[in-house]
Amino acid sequence: MRFDTLLVANRGEIALRVIRAARALGLRTVAVYSDADAESRHVREADMAVRIGAAPAQASYRNVDAILRACALTGAQAVHPGYGFLSENAEFARAVAEDGLTFVGPPAEVIALMGNKARAKEALQRADVPTVPGAQGISDDRELSARARAIGYPVLLKAAAGGGGRGMRLAQDDAGLAQALPLARSEALGAFGSDELILEKAILAARHVEIQVLCDEHGNALHLGERDCSLQRRYQKLVEESPSPAVSPALRERMGAVAVRACQAIGYVGAGTLEFLLDEAGDFYFMEMNTRLQVEHGVTELVTGIDLVQWQLRVAQGEPLAFRQEDVRSRGHAMELRVCAEDPASGFVPQVGTVLRWIEPPGLRVDTALEDGLEITPHYDSMLAKYLAWGETREECIRKLARACEAGGLLGVRSNLHFLARAIDHPEFRDGGVTTTFLAGQDMASAHWRAEPSEHALAAAALALAGWPAGGAPQGLAAPGEVALDDASDGKPRLLRVAQEADGGLLLRAWDGHVAEGECRQIRIDAAHRRDGEMALVLGGLRRRLRVALEGGTGAAWVQDGASVWRFLRATRFAGREDQQSGQARLLRAPMSGRVISVDVRDGDSVTAQQTVLVLESMKMEMSITAGAAGIVAKLAVAAGDQVSTGKALMEVQQ
Repeated sequence: MRFDTLLVANRGEIALRVIRAARALGLRTVAVYSDADAESRHVREADMAVRIGAAPAQASYRNVDAILRACALTGAQAVHPGYGFLSENAEFARAVAEDGLTFVGPPAEVIALMGNKARAKEALQRADVPTVPGAQGISDDRELSARARAIGYPVLLKAAAGGGGRGMRLAQDDAGLAQALPLARSEALGAFGSDELILEKAILAARHVEIQVLCDEHGNALHLGERDCSLQRRYQKLVEESPSPAVSPALRERMGAVAVRACQAIGYVGAGTLEFLLDEAGDFYFMEMNTRLQVEHGVTELVTGIDLVQWQLRVAQGEPLAFRQEDVRSRGHAMELRVCAEDPASGFVPQVGTVLRWIEPPGLRVDTALEDGLEITPHYDSMLAKYLAWGETREECIRKLARACEAGGLLGVRSNLHFLARAIDHPEFRDGGVTTTFLAGQDMASAHWRAEPSEHALAAAALALAGWPAGGAPQGLAAPGEVALDDASDGKPRLLRVAQEADGGLLLRAWDGHVAEGECRQIRIDAAHRRDGEMALVLGGLRRRLRVALEGGTGAAWVQDGASVWRFLRATRFAGREDQQSGQARLLRAPMSGRVISVDVRDGDSVTAQQTVLVLESMKMEMSITAGAAGIVAKLAVAAGDQVSTGKALMEVQQ
């Protein structure tokens, strides 16, 4: 059972996290990689690395045979699955064990039991664990509808074979359930290889509270307190913290005792997490168990001082836990922000692109594999980095993370950093009152969530695209005269013209929309300096430092001011948009890069405005595209299986 060489069957930041923990224990490490990841950080940092596949890249990390061959090639005696991919695949764990290797995780039969939500609920109900009212093991749609009415709407559909929000759909009535069923099954099948669903009563205005557990093979089972993961979008966590603002010491003890009892009932070994819904009355209900390391494990590590990955590796080698329940102490407060490649202003649509500049914020723990030049593709999860802060108080954590969103930066790919900064500054979050429905009730276009480009940002973009050289005073403009720019970050056209005046100074004129529309703002640039990807500008006596990066090919300029980042393009026209009506035809374009899952219409079909015409998938998210207006499909430009980029024409609808 003892091993000295560990293969990490994963990629990105979690692979780096496991490699570093293994190194601290004196273990050799082996990385695996797809062709797309050949030069990635986790490959460079491991002692050895083995190629396991080409495109599609995501499938490479699910290639069990290739991973086992990599173990044989390198002499690895153990496999750590990280999270995602094969981490909760019982057949993989069984195959590793049958090859005489150590799987860093629970036994295959426990993974199989907890990996099926229906069987897991039944097993834990027998152990006296409170569960959400629902139904499982039903495949007939009519019977599911009848059970939903008996339970009482609203209800949730969930993928029985997995979690993470994939396959999850909320239904308010019979019609909503009928519409949600095929979408939930399709997403579940694509994500987990099974379209089995379970039905649960939707407990609205609940907190998402999870208990971290750690167990060894000698019968010791402990809990390490709770994490609150209530701030979510599309059932995906965005902010996690410990301790929970809603959990008292007495409730923590009760929930922890239930979690330990559940582990003992199923013979659990290793690190794991039991997830609960906590309602307004203080009652809690088991949702699912994650038989692996959680994305947010670092939050627990910061408050307890216990390295969960190192203890996973120790337990896998047969070591007993070196501490008891009474030895586990939580100190201070910890909070994590998930930095994702997505656009909150457009419904959190996944984003792709090339990282032009990544700046890691100082003073806190950052788990990431980001670096300049990294290509963000639609093949993997949208999470790019995790910002983790510890403080004596919750307020201190919030201050540190808010500052980190400004001090760090990501240019070249749209991210949710600005949104995260606004989220933790929202009064409801600061008061600790956020539930899982918080974001659903927010208007992402409101003043709280959106940031208009500042005058400094407009001036920086104008100078960058005008070819203003680095260093020195604001003179020697590469192309004296006017430069027209289009701020494409929020769909609102802006026309900017920068001109060098007779005295050598620079004057920026800015319009929202056409030159003929509205008043022109005149912005005098008093002083400007450019150095190492930053631009310092003095406007009206105020000096601010902004980050600037130019995008090759498109000629776009990315500008960061505080936690906000905008992408500016040279304007070509400011009238209608190509994806709006042109005459009597409507051209539908892809709102995100990804793969076409299905095309539900043919040329000549009549469609209604709300009718789904095709489904896109990117970064584990499926999006149904509607016709947008009644008409006739005049020209299909894509087929199922096609990869499309943002803005690509999908079809034309004749009105």
